Amino acid sequence: MSRHDEPNEYGFSGAGTAPEPPPGGKPDEQDRAEEVAVPGDDLTAPAAEAVVEETEDLPPADRRR
Repeated sequence: MSRHDEPNEYGFSGAGTAPEPPPGGKPDEQDRAEEVAVPGDDLTAPAAEAVVEETEDLPPADRRR
């Protein structure tokens, strides 16, 4: 096995890895935003389900001519 294929402290040296923050780093604005973030589907799923429930199995509307 060549040195290129040996793992390093972040993963395998043959593939790209994301940088890790330094230990003891201060939280930045992105970290604070991620702590309170809510996935969008958590907010819209109940409303979407209610719309589907209300529009399912409805008889066709009578059209007057």
